[in-house]
Amino acid sequence: MPHAPRSGQLPAGPAEQLFQRACACAGQGRALEAAKLFVAVLQQEPDCFEAHCRLGVALRELNQLDEAVRCLEAAIRLRPSYPRLHLLLGAMHKQRGNLEAAAQCCRREIALDAGNADAHYNLGLVLQCLDRPAEAMAAYRQALALRPGHAGALINQSLLYQEQPDLDAAIACCQQVLRLEPAHAEAHWQLGTALLAKGEWERGWTEYEWRWKLKDFTTPAGEFSQPLWDGRELGGRRILLHAEQGYGDVIQFIRYAPLVAERGGEVLLGCPPALTGLLARAPGVSRVAPGRAGLPAFDFHTPLLSLPAIFRTTQATLPAKVPYLTPPKEVFPIGPAEAGCLKVGLAWAGDAKHKNDRNRSMALAYFGPLMDLPGVQWFSLQAGPRASDLAQAPWANRLTDLGARFVNFDQTASAVVQLDLVISVDTAVAHLAGALGKPAWMLLPFAGEWRWMVHRSDTPWYPTLRLFRQSQPGDWPGVMDRVRDALLAKR
Repeated sequence: MPHAPRSGQLPAGPAEQLFQRACACAGQGRALEAAKLFVAVLQQEPDCFEAHCRLGVALRELNQLDEAVRCLEAAIRLRPSYPRLHLLLGAMHKQRGNLEAAAQCCRREIALDAGNADAHYNLGLVLQCLDRPAEAMAAYRQALALRPGHAGALINQSLLYQEQPDLDAAIACCQQVLRLEPAHAEAHWQLGTALLAKGEWERGWTEYEWRWKLKDFTTPAGEFSQPLWDGRELGGRRILLHAEQGYGDVIQFIRYAPLVAERGGEVLLGCPPALTGLLARAPGVSRVAPGRAGLPAFDFHTPLLSLPAIFRTTQATLPAKVPYLTPPKEVFPIGPAEAGCLKVGLAWAGDAKHKNDRNRSMALAYFGPLMDLPGVQWFSLQAGPRASDLAQAPWANRLTDLGARFVNFDQTASAVVQLDLVISVDTAVAHLAGALGKPAWMLLPFAGEWRWMVHRSDTPWYPTLRLFRQSQPGDWPGVMDRVRDALLAKR
């Protein structure tokens, strides 16, 4: 990230003294005091270029991005050709989500200095966010031509290659970074996901362990005084398996609990409260606790998604027998069944906080062409904020809304086992259906997650799942055409 410019001097006097005090506060991390002092400087010297720049940086640290942008724009009016200033403004626009403005700033910086590798790299980042992969790739190539071995450009090229998908090229980019920086966590992580998507699981699981070194990994690492389990015999001692990432990840990887128990351990599972009832019945699990706080005593611990590496899982040794979860005895009422109809549950959106949610979730409207199919009784399994999408659907009266009533996954599981088929995007509902051994059709974006591999309509993780992939980015209508044909064939 570019830094604030450092040049020019104020005339000796009160404004210069305020400026020095402001800089000292900024250097000590006292951004609010620094900002107030820079404002005082500008009240005396409105055309002080450095004060505008440094005030912008201080305001950015205070998350006052609109004001920070105005300060940088004022500085650019004073010195439009100052090095890296447009790049700093572009970074602020990107942080605000104003991607087109960020791209324009990067291009202005390139016009001033075509040899600035960071300007080309930042332009690539913005274009990638704008879903313009070919242009982003070109920008990264230019950055690499100017600075061979640019780690950020190579890693983002790897991401773009995975989305094509060209896994060999993605792997090569990561390996190039690691030859120069052997401990580069993000390169290891991207290498791991590419290897897993390619089916090279044993090596991929080892690389996947680097997730805990990432600065922005979705789950904080567990801070426990007990040792991390390495697969040794447990001899009756208690081991904590702690959840990470999303609900679907927990459902997918709790299948390893019986293998842990076979090593002689008493398995304590720490998981989100919504899953405790369902997973208390999972084979191998002795006890369940909500989350990581207030846990009973234990001797070892391990994150759930580290278990494939510990057991050196390959496709041949994957524990894939279903069902491995069971619904509760209490039946969640789904309403009367229509005679002779196929009962189908739908889920169209996952957690909005997921980094790829804009691609993996879909608009409910895409299901419209299915609603007129004869012999199908529709149920909504959509929970969370997106359950309200039904209110805008003109054919909402054709769906029985179950998801709005769910308070935990026990209820979802009870509903799912009463259905004939689940059709869902890549979210926890699809994992749950697979773990319950129910037929389910998963709707995948063009660039699906590593766990679904590539060019497959099935998955070794869940024998009852069928995958419907976009043939090109964003092509949900094409997916729904194939789903419609499959439903007609099923009837």
